Amino acid sequence: MVSVSEVYVVDDLSRESWNSFLERFPDGNFEQCFEYGEISRRAFPRSHVVRFAAMRGDEVLGLVQGTYSRYFGFGMSLGVMRGPVVDLSLSDSVEVAERLLRALDDYARERRIIEGRVLVPEEWGFDGVFRSFGYSLVGGLNEYVVSLDGGVDKVWRSISHNKRRNIRKAMREGVEVVESRDREDLLKFYSMLRAAERRGGFSSYPVSWFEAVWSVYRPGLSRVFLARWKGKDIAGLFTVVHGGTVYALAAGSFSEWWRVRPNDIMHWRVMEWACRNGYSRYYMGLVSDPPPREGSSAWGVWRWKREWRGRLLRFRVFRKVFKPKCRFILGAKNLVQSCYLRFKSFLSLV
Repeated sequence: MVSVSEVYVVDDLSRESWNSFLERFPDGNFEQCFEYGEISRRAFPRSHVVRFAAMRGDEVLGLVQGTYSRYFGFGMSLGVMRGPVVDLSLSDSVEVAERLLRALDDYARERRIIEGRVLVPEEWGFDGVFRSFGYSLVGGLNEYVVSLDGGVDKVWRSISHNKRRNIRKAMREGVEVVESRDREDLLKFYSMLRAAERRGGFSSYPVSWFEAVWSVYRPGLSRVFLARWKGKDIAGLFTVVHGGTVYALAAGSFSEWWRVRPNDIMHWRVMEWACRNGYSRYYMGLVSDPPPREGSSAWGVWRWKREWRGRLLRFRVFRKVFKPKCRFILGAKNLVQSCYLRFKSFLSLV
């Protein structure tokens, strides 16, 4: 049993020790790996990274990593995804999580951070911890994951009949899928992502983020997949691997070629690749909670996605305002950023 009095928190755990602790969790946790913070630093000049590890002697018991930006002398929103990560086999895992949250709170106050937002898996059972520190539950999300256990044949049998039919159609049409680490192919993928953003009215990562992944993350664990038809690149997918999970982080396509079903075969080929290489999970992004209903603007994407017969894993979204009187600064920053993104989108159309 861990004695809470023996637990202390450090902010300088080495990359090797940080990632070694995460290896205890076979599913992986990309947003909490050490490199994720370094990717944020490189991609976003204003980004700051905070890391804390709970220790007993030389043993790591838990850790948490968050990122935030600074404007006007204040830290904006300190975001944490899938954290704090704690060894839940410990009898005092809740107390370890409390130590990490207390360290985050102290840091936020010292650095004049306006608010904190944390997305944590519901199954970890940390609701009481967050409430005890003054966090409010402000919503929920789901991540959509397809199990690859059992190999290619089992996955093929489990997906919907319509999905199998669309994949076969793409095969008959001669759509091929290639993997790449070439920067020219990265830019091709990004042009497809931008096309998807314009259609869907959303913003994803800037190209600097994808380039930072390729610079910082191990080369064998990140790549682009492209669907090609009659010599044209018509759909693209950016993936990273952490632990047993292949993360499909961003995808795009040109709608004029949808009739040959490039997105279906592209994801299927990546799942085949993942199975051959021994990975057990395929992450396909976040889904609202509750999931979209028929007739809503998000229904089409959700209907397409759920044909893969994955499962929804629920997240709790907690928020804490550290500086209530300064929330207008966060609002002003978000407004400026929103206007910039709209202007950027406009420039891409002219």
